[in-house]
Amino acid sequence: MKRPLVCFSLSLIAGIICTNLTHSYLFAFLSCAILAMIAFVLLKDRDNSKFIIVGIALFYIIGAVYYLYSYNRNLAKYEEFVGKNVVIKGYVDSTPEIRDSTIRYIIKTEEIWPKEDLGQKKKVRGKVLLSMQKSNDIQLFEYGREIKVSGKINIPKGKTNPRGFDYRKYLNHSGVSATIFVVDRNIHLQDSVKGNIFVKAGLSIRERIVNVINQSLPPQQAGLLNGMLIGYREGLTDEVEDVFSRSGLTHLMAVSGANVAFIMLPLIFAFKKLRLRQDVYNIIIIGILVMFTFITGFEPSVLRAVIMAIVILVGQILKRETEIFTSIAFAAILLLLCNPGSLFNIGFQLSFAATISLVLFYPNLKNMLNFSFLPEFITDVLGSTLAAQIGVLPVTVFYFNKISLVSILSNLIVAPVVEFITIMGSLMALLGQIHIIFSVLIGYCNNALLSFVLFVTKTTAELPYSVITVSTPSIALVIVYYIVILFLFWYKPKYKVKLNYKYCTLAGVVSIMLIVLNILWPKGMEVVFLDVGQGDGAFIRTFSGKTVLIDGGPESAGENTVVPFLLDYGTTKIDLVVVTHGHDDHYKGLLSVLENFKVGSLIIPDVDIDEGLLDTVEIANKRKISVEKCEKGDVITLDNRTYIEVLHPKEGSYIDESNINNNSLVLKLNFKDVSILFTGDIEKEAERLLYEDKANLEADVLKVAHHGSSTSSTEAFLDTVNPDVAVISVGKNNFGHPSKEVLDRMDIRNIYVLRTDISGAIILKTYGEKIRLRKSVE
Repeated sequence: MKRPLVCFSLSLIAGIICTNLTHSYLFAFLSCAILAMIAFVLLKDRDNSKFIIVGIALFYIIGAVYYLYSYNRNLAKYEEFVGKNVVIKGYVDSTPEIRDSTIRYIIKTEEIWPKEDLGQKKKVRGKVLLSMQKSNDIQLFEYGREIKVSGKINIPKGKTNPRGFDYRKYLNHSGVSATIFVVDRNIHLQDSVKGNIFVKAGLSIRERIVNVINQSLPPQQAGLLNGMLIGYREGLTDEVEDVFSRSGLTHLMAVSGANVAFIMLPLIFAFKKLRLRQDVYNIIIIGILVMFTFITGFEPSVLRAVIMAIVILVGQILKRETEIFTSIAFAAILLLLCNPGSLFNIGFQLSFAATISLVLFYPNLKNMLNFSFLPEFITDVLGSTLAAQIGVLPVTVFYFNKISLVSILSNLIVAPVVEFITIMGSLMALLGQIHIIFSVLIGYCNNALLSFVLFVTKTTAELPYSVITVSTPSIALVIVYYIVILFLFWYKPKYKVKLNYKYCTLAGVVSIMLIVLNILWPKGMEVVFLDVGQGDGAFIRTFSGKTVLIDGGPESAGENTVVPFLLDYGTTKIDLVVVTHGHDDHYKGLLSVLENFKVGSLIIPDVDIDEGLLDTVEIANKRKISVEKCEKGDVITLDNRTYIEVLHPKEGSYIDESNINNNSLVLKLNFKDVSILFTGDIEKEAERLLYEDKANLEADVLKVAHHGSSTSSTEAFLDTVNPDVAVISVGKNNFGHPSKEVLDRMDIRNIYVLRTDISGAIILKTYGEKIRLRKSVE
C-alpha cells in the first residue's frame, strides 16, 4: 500500500503474461474482473483502497489489451504479401548485424508492392528483417539510408517443436513482422537519409569511440573494452564470448547500471567542484544519460538504469526523496508501455532480476559473510556477486541451460580492476577525440588490466567442471526457487523469523511423498518426431524413463533444434543414440548431441563404415561411448515392456543400388500392443527384400522412408506394414518430397498422414494400447 507503483507494475506484467499465454481478449477481461474482486476483498478496509484497486485493474487490462493488440497488429502487417516477390521501399533502422556468412538489417518500411504490379502499391509502416549474403567487397549500409529492395516476403515459423524457440514471436516482440532475403543486384540505395536525429548522433559518437579504442589497444583487449563501455561486441570472437560465458563473466561485456554510475559519479564530483547549482548540473547529467542510451543502442539494462537515475535526479530537483522499489517499478512501467513485448527480452529480465536481487539480498548476504578473517572489500564483492547470481540463476538456466561453477571465484579476482578499466576506458574514449595519442598513452596502462581480465577469464573457464549443463527448469520450479530465496535471504533475516522444525519436517515429508508419487504414477511411452527441417530425427522416452534418439537431422538442426529440445524436455543423458545411415540430413545433427550429452551407446548399421558414419564413430570413441553394429535379428531391450527389433540390413544381403540409403537401419519399436516402424531412407529395393523375406513389418505407425520420396513406400510395402498412421519427416526441399504419388497411395489406403513441414513435431503418447497424437502446429 505504501508503494502503489510496485502493485501497478506487477499488474501490468500479469496482464501481458495473461494474453501472451491465452491470446484472448475475452479471457483478459474476465480475469481482470476476477482480479479486481480479489483486490477488493483483500484491500477494502485499507487506506486509499479505491485508488489501489482501480489502479491494479486498469494496469492489468492495459497490459493485456495493449500487448495482444500490438502482437496481432504486427502479425497482420504483411500477410497479403507472404510468399510473393515484392518491392519494399523504406530505410535502414539498425546497424548491420554480421553473423558468419550473413548480414542482417532491420528495414522500416514505407511502401510495398508486388514486383510485377506497381498498381497494388500500399503504404505499410512496419519492420522487416532483411538478410543478405556476406562477401568481401560488400558495402555496409548506414543507419537511416533510404533503400529499395526486391525479394520474397516470409513470415517466420512459430514454435514447431515442443517447448521450442518461437522465432516468429521473438521477432514480433521486437516489432519485426516479416523477413526477406535479398541478393546484391536487388538492392538499390537511394540518395536520402532518414531516421531519428538523436539515434544518428548516438551511432556517430559510438563509431568514433570504437575507432579510438581500436586504434589504442590490441584487438581482443579493444573488443572487451568496447563491450564494457558501450555494449559494442562486434570485435569479440565466438571463442572469447564462450570463455566469458564459461567463467561467469559475460556481464562484463555488456553495459549495465554500473556504467551509468561510473558516468554520474565523476560528473557530480566535477560539477560540485565547479560550484554549479544542483538543479542545473542534474539537468545536464540527465541529458548526458539520455544520449548514452542512444550510444549503447537502447540496451534494456541501460534503459532501466538511466530511467532510475533520472527519477533520482528529478527527485533532487523537486526536493523529493526517491524510493528504490518505486524507481524500479516506474522504470518497468515506462519500458513496458513503450513496448509490452520487451517483458520477454532476456536482457530486460536479467537486468531487473539482478537489480531487485541486489537491493533485497545484498545487505543480508554481506552480514552473513562478515567473517573477521575476510577483508571488507572481499565481503562486498562476495555479497554483491552472490546476490546478483542467485537472482538471475533461474533466468540464465532457463534460456542457456548452463551454470558456471567458477563465477564467484572469477568475479572475486577481476572485480577490483573493473572500475579502473571503465574509468580509464572512458578517459580514452573522451581524450582520444582530441588526439589519439592521449588514448594510446592511457591505453598502455589499461591494456595491462584488460589482459589480466582476459587471462583470468580463460584460466577459470578451463578449470575442470567450470560449467555444467542442466535441463530447462519448469515455471513451477522457478516460482518455488524464488519463494525459497526470498524467504531465506530477505524475509527471514529482515523479520528475524525462527524456523519451526515441525513445519520443516512436514514440508520434507510432503516433498518426499510427491517425489515417490511421481515415480509410481503410471507413465506411458512418448515418441516425438522432431521437426528438423529436411531430415529425420525422433526422440523416444519409455515408460521407465529410458531415452533413445534416432537420427538428428542436418548439422544446423543439432545446435538449433535437437540440443535445445532435449534440454527443454528435461534430458541430459541419452541411453541410446541410433544413426540409421551416413547421410548428412540424418547424422550431422547428432554430432553436437554426442559432444554435449552423456550418451550410453551408439548404434550404427553393420555395413562398411562410410564417411558420415566415420565422423560419428570418431566422436563416440573420443567421448568413450560404446559403439554397436546391428543387423537383422538383433533385439535391443530398453526395459521389461519396451524393445526394438532390428529388421535391416541383413547379413550377406548388401544392396549396391543407392547403397547408403538402401542399407539403412530399419527398426521396429514395440511397447505392449503398440508398434512403430522406423525406416531410415530405404528405397524400393530394400523394401522388396524386407517383405519378400517375410520380416515382421506390420506396425501401427510408420515413419515414412526417405521423406516420402517416390523411390520408396511402394504399394506392396504399405500393404505389408498396414499402418494406421504415417509420419513424414520433411522440410523445405528441391527434391519434390513428399511425392504426390506416395501421398495418393496412402490416401487410397486411408492412412492418416502427418507431415513435420506442416504440423511441426508430431508427439505420440501411448500406454500400450491406444495411441494419442498431438501436433505442435495446428
